[in-house]
Amino acid sequence: MHAELISDPAHFASLRPQWDALYARSTARTPFLSFAWLDAAWQWRRGSAELYLLCVFDEHTLVGALPLVRERIGSPALRVLEFLAVPYTQHCDVLVAPEHTDVVADALSDALAEHRQQWHVLRLRQLHVDGVATSALAAALAHYGFATRVQFVTSNPQIDLGGEWDAFYASRSRRLRKAHNLAANRLARSGRCEVHWLAPDNRDGGAAQRALATISDISARSWKSATGNSLDYPRARAFAQRLLAHAQALGWLSIWQLSLNGWPLAMEWQLVEDGTVYALCADFDASSGRLSPGSYLNSCLLERLFDARMRRYVMGPGDNPYKYRWCDGACGIYSLTAYSDSATGRALAAWEGYVKPWLARTRDPAHRQAKYRGAKR
Repeated sequence: MHAELISDPAHFASLRPQWDALYARSTARTPFLSFAWLDAAWQWRRGSAELYLLCVFDEHTLVGALPLVRERIGSPALRVLEFLAVPYTQHCDVLVAPEHTDVVADALSDALAEHRQQWHVLRLRQLHVDGVATSALAAALAHYGFATRVQFVTSNPQIDLGGEWDAFYASRSRRLRKAHNLAANRLARSGRCEVHWLAPDNRDGGAAQRALATISDISARSWKSATGNSLDYPRARAFAQRLLAHAQALGWLSIWQLSLNGWPLAMEWQLVEDGTVYALCADFDASSGRLSPGSYLNSCLLERLFDARMRRYVMGPGDNPYKYRWCDGACGIYSLTAYSDSATGRALAAWEGYVKPWLARTRDPAHRQAKYRGAKR
């Protein structure tokens, strides 16, 4: 087996048949490691990063891949390797067939060592604690002498859709159910409220394009318009157009819209694979906040997903309070950081691993107070 660095997008495109075959066998199978998602993500990242795919081959057969990009940050430039991800990515990992996990992790670590002059720090986010990256790859990197660190970051709330909606809804807090009823009443008093679902079995390309135009318009009217991540921004729009085509061809596309008197106010874009629903982005018209259209749409779509006999609804990482009011479980999200053994890499490892945490502790009022009490004794 041998590892190969691929930085040419055309070369990546030529690997699609092998990538799809490996994805079907991978232990880390989520849409966010599929060729479809990564190809769409590259449309977003191509303006600011270089493609940096580390692929492992058994002769000419792809058996493992670490889909990365390289960015140059700051001055002097810090060369950072990170996943080929976008703000809507929920999960990343090494793409590998289970029987090749250890040898692929070794080959990837060997490749990173071989190209150590091309990077200073490797930052892998959106990892599961039992994934290949946090276990086999982290161990292999440490074996090669790289300073590594695995940390808990946040959680990804989820809902089991295998039961009945009425029982699930009754198990939610009284406060949540009251808020839902108030939102429903406010919308009803304001006019005709409609919820439309472009379901995964809809293969009408025209309908999909119209839905994308509508949700992009809602996103442009949301609070995200100030962040650069709303769907009307050029890089996000390029990503959305490519993903829309891939997702509809694969039967993954799911778009929800809520309108009031024919005017779109809220939306959610999802991917659905094997009965698991991944919520990519949800926005609402910021001027309609008093009506809570986003909250109302969330409860409506959940009821429909229960009725559609889906398996699981994954809400996306983050500490948003509304997610935890709805969810009945969560998956921990971790990060893996590794530093090259270059002078810059070692200095960065010392700063982030020791100096910066020490400074944070010494500046913490509770730490200073404890130190003062100890000195008095």
